[in-house]
Amino acid sequence: MHPEWLNNIDIFGSVLAGLGLFFAGIRFLGDNLRQLANHQFRALIAKATRSDRSAAVLGFVGGAIMQSMNAVVFVLISLVTARVMELRRAHPVINFANLGSSVLVILAAFNPHLLFLLAVSLSGILFYADHHRPARTRQLIRALLGFGLLGLGLVMIKNSGSQLSSLSWMTGLLNASEQSLIVSFLMGAVVAVAVHSASSVTLVVMALSSSGIIDLDHSLLLVYGASIGSGISTLVLGSGLSGMARQLVLYQFTLKAMGLALLLPLACIEFLGHVPLVAAWLGSLPVRLNMQIAFAYLLYQVACDVMIHPLHHHVHHWLERLAPPTPAETLGKLQFIYPGAQQDPPSALVLTEQEQLRLLALLPAYLDTVREDAPVVTHQRLMLHQGASQITEACERFLESLLADSPTGEPLEQALTLRNRNQLLAALQETLNDLVAGVEQVQLKAAPGNEPRVLAENMVETLHLMLETLTDAARDSDADVIAMLQGLTGDRSELMLTIRRRLLAGSAMDSGVRETVFNTISLFERAVWLLRRYTILLLPRTEPGAAQAA
Repeated sequence: MHPEWLNNIDIFGSVLAGLGLFFAGIRFLGDNLRQLANHQFRALIAKATRSDRSAAVLGFVGGAIMQSMNAVVFVLISLVTARVMELRRAHPVINFANLGSSVLVILAAFNPHLLFLLAVSLSGILFYADHHRPARTRQLIRALLGFGLLGLGLVMIKNSGSQLSSLSWMTGLLNASEQSLIVSFLMGAVVAVAVHSASSVTLVVMALSSSGIIDLDHSLLLVYGASIGSGISTLVLGSGLSGMARQLVLYQFTLKAMGLALLLPLACIEFLGHVPLVAAWLGSLPVRLNMQIAFAYLLYQVACDVMIHPLHHHVHHWLERLAPPTPAETLGKLQFIYPGAQQDPPSALVLTEQEQLRLLALLPAYLDTVREDAPVVTHQRLMLHQGASQITEACERFLESLLADSPTGEPLEQALTLRNRNQLLAALQETLNDLVAGVEQVQLKAAPGNEPRVLAENMVETLHLMLETLTDAARDSDADVIAMLQGLTGDRSELMLTIRRRLLAGSAMDSGVRETVFNTISLFERAVWLLRRYTILLLPRTEPGAAQAA
């Protein structure tokens, strides 16, 4: 083979190996840091509901740790949809997480070659003695190795790039593309969409520019393209989302687009009109080219925040119109509990009880889709279950924060009772959701009038009566109604056993239908047991019957 071709293959192999080390390192670093910080980050981010300042700090830290805006946005989606934090508090977190993602870019601009070598050597030694270490220590060692691989990959790209730029055909190609700044912009956007990270693309651009492959002008357009490309990447990954989750995805894209709306026209004026602006200012800085590119990346993140800050409320309302809350999100919104209500424990307990009464009133609606005599179905089962579960989870967190303040006496006893009720409500929601799914299968497989279908529908009607009676008993605290409900939820084990035996004796029944009916019977028994437990918690502690029933 011709020596020149061998030289080309060797140079390209080194560049590709450097890229491989870089991407493996950044994935290794990000994944292990997320495992180290994920739980703590979620706990800290919940505190961002207190002020925009704390949201900014936590967003900056989260962006610096995760090095992936997609990761930050989807963590926020889980927190917002779970009602851990308010939607409007997530916006400053996203703003400053973008800024925090520039930390690694700035550090890499210092080119700490020796530091990368030490990271790899130290992590290798620790890897060898990795036995019997705690999980968090192992994750930290792997994160250190990822940092070292990332840096060595950049060094390889830089060293091989300098050789690549000396080839005659590469020089001709670069000269031919001098006027194609738009190609640089599009290339940055496409690569960022592919790798889901603008900072990763910027780091590679810094390595190539240090080798003389590209100049500051092309690097600037690559960074701009990569930045908007990361917003497009988030938009693509969140294309199937709706409601508040969709709003956060659109906010990240809007943020990136607004930064581009400021900087791209300036670039056009500078490069087409030959007016010294951003590139000229960066070029005048007394630092190396790779540091100038790092500053360009940082400048883009600052421009995003500067542009969106005065329009924040308008953007918020626009996103609400573009992606309105889903029915489940509307249903799952707390109506009585408000932030800070736990500061007044007696009032907080009353508010929690009102939320639980609202949840009880929703329980009979679980059965409406499989009842023949049901009124118009107002909520689909899955949507109802999602919304009701969100309320239950929010009540659980509220009661936890209330109990964390160590109440005493009657408030403590009442808070514990409400928490027990809340846990029973969560179990009832899951049981009813599964039971209705089973009844739907029986109705689908068994013809009207068949014993399995009649049995399933009778269980639904019985359970519906019990749930409505429970709602009345909890709302009115009527001792007679509570006593009647205790009778309705009495032991039915002998009756259920007889029904099971009769079904087993029916050889003509399809085995799939029989199994579904058996599961439905078990869920019915569990629902009745949960209802009885809830009824016990409705009895005043002073009543002798309460202790006997328990």
